[in-house]
Amino acid sequence: MSYREALRAATEYDASVSALRKKVSRATTDIEAAKDAWLPSVSFAAETNTTSTGGPKALVTLSQVLFDWGLTRSKVSIASYDRVKAVAKLKSAVEELAYEIALQFLTVETMDQKLACTEQYATFARRIAKYSQDRVDAGLADSAEIARARLEISRAEDQLAQIQADRQMALAQIEYLVGKQPDRVDPLPDLGFARLYSNSASIISAVIVAPDYISAKADVRIAEKGIDKAKAARLPTISIQAQGKQALNGERSQSGSIGLAASMDLDAGNFRGRAIKGAEQDLDAAKSSLLSTERDLQNKVRASVQQIVVLQQTGVAQDKQLAQADQVLEAYEQQFVAGKRELVDLLTTGRDHYDAQVSSIDTFSTLKQTEYEAAQSIGVLGSLVVAAGGQQRVK
Repeated sequence: MSYREALRAATEYDASVSALRKKVSRATTDIEAAKDAWLPSVSFAAETNTTSTGGPKALVTLSQVLFDWGLTRSKVSIASYDRVKAVAKLKSAVEELAYEIALQFLTVETMDQKLACTEQYATFARRIAKYSQDRVDAGLADSAEIARARLEISRAEDQLAQIQADRQMALAQIEYLVGKQPDRVDPLPDLGFARLYSNSASIISAVIVAPDYISAKADVRIAEKGIDKAKAARLPTISIQAQGKQALNGERSQSGSIGLAASMDLDAGNFRGRAIKGAEQDLDAAKSSLLSTERDLQNKVRASVQQIVVLQQTGVAQDKQLAQADQVLEAYEQQFVAGKRELVDLLTTGRDHYDAQVSSIDTFSTLKQTEYEAAQSIGVLGSLVVAAGGQQRVK
């Protein structure tokens, strides 16, 4: 299973993503509901007056808003930006899911690499134990040498068991997230994050389309429309109304009228302008939040790029050291077989070589995790994976 296949299956399977999709649909419905205020409305009422001037009557009113100073337009805009926030939240949830799956894929990939080098170390320890047995049989060493070599074999086997357990746990988590057992787990594709976002212009371009930034910007727009809404609510709504009355006591009494009507609903807060002041305070808070979000995202990307570059340089240095360690270990083993090296020197060198391999793998894992986390933070993980086209880096 490739990472792209897993991500596609997980987004269809994940219940929280499905719930957020439904919330986007609901937000779309709310926009249409807000627009309904521009359409004619019908109301029904009944009077139970039983005085001498008349009995119970039914009242039907048909009204059409002609001018409301932008009140309905503000409500529609607020509903539209609420939908923008819902879409951004959905995008963010998909990105978080993509990152969570990536972590499990990376764990499997890392454990596979560690299994390979640990198997190699166990084979080395078994080979050295055989050399030691031959030396003991030849009377060139005592049994302590064999015990020391066998101890390294036990340590390698214990490490293998732990790595295999960690790998199985990651596979189980992938199955939980994707909804099916993966037949295989391919290496994660390279995103090239540090190359793509190496300058301020590219970072700014990425940040302004990040889900968190879009959501914060929508809050600013909602606050701006909130001010317009509060101002419009203080002014009368002008509409044309047609009314008809019909007696309900068997009489033929009926009447009708048509004309313009103006209405407004002011409480103490609206009358004193507190609603407008509160809306302006909401706008100030939203603008501050937007600025904070923009700075945090830009700082996150810049710090991640720097960390990726450092890890890349560290990986190159470790690869060179590992190549030198290969030569040293090979020379030590030849000298041990020739009787020119002690067992403890060879095992220590072998252990150092194994630790260097593990350290190199850990650096690779940290590099890949940093790259994917940075991409997820600005909402480009999914798009970068698609752009990668399934290309894989084999270390």
